[in-house]
Amino acid sequence: FRVGRVFLGGDAAHLFTPAGGLGYNTAVEDAVNLGWKLSAAVHGVAGPALLQSYERERRPAAIRNTSYARAFAESLGSLKAKPGLEDDDASGEALRGEAGAALLAHGRAEFDIPGITFGTRYDDSPVIVPDGTASPPDRANEYVASATPGGRAPHLWLEDGRSLYDRFGFEWTLLRFGRSAPGGDGFAAAARARGIDLARVALDDERALSLYEAPLVLVRPDQVVAWRGNDDHDAREILAAVTGSTAEPCSAGAIRPQEADNDAKP
Repeated sequence: FRVGRVFLGGDAAHLFTPAGGLGYNTAVEDAVNLGWKLSAAVHGVAGPALLQSYERERRPAAIRNTSYARAFAESLGSLKAKPGLEDDDASGEALRGEAGAALLAHGRAEFDIPGITFGTRYDDSPVIVPDGTASPPDRANEYVASATPGGRAPHLWLEDGRSLYDRFGFEWTLLRFGRSAPGGDGFAAAARARGIDLARVALDDERALSLYEAPLVLVRPDQVVAWRGNDDHDAREILAAVTGSTAEPCSAGAIRPQEADNDAKP
């Protein structure tokens, strides 16, 4: 996906069967992933590993999506018309009903795919700080929201009717859940030192704390959880890791979800 100063994305990087319509989805994800990283490089806040992480993150995702698309195509191709399907009698009607049921099941399997659309993960990325928790299973037809670092930040409708995503900053976002959540001053100071645009969002919402399982969550510009934890004592090291300034992610993200502030009141 990269040779020197040249980056490939979309159809230039991967070939899809049309089944599932996943070529466009994957191309857009490529652009979003690479876009914020190029912006960080242009603004001088990207470490050497950030642009390298583009291929580390997107190539496995593209292989995953092309594999799903191929499986959908093979599923449709395996459906064969049985002799007598067009006969105008009870037997033909039964065969048409059988074929219709098979096509309906295939259609649902191919196009009702929230797990593919929302479930892309970057667990092995050098700019994700793991916390030791397990990622949800990767299933095409089922999306399991999870704040385990490396995946899409879970969505939540807030009490005022807005989406949690509407509260995110334009660049990086530090989510603070619960009344006793740390203020995030360590992250704010580290972000200023690096020239990173960081928004701090405080939510006194038990549902959000239960969903994210930690009082502090760092979200990337592409809405992927980069880190989560109980405090920001290692904020400088964490920001260095997620912006590619260290060779491998630090271990500062280890959390104990059961120790999160479960006493916070909405």
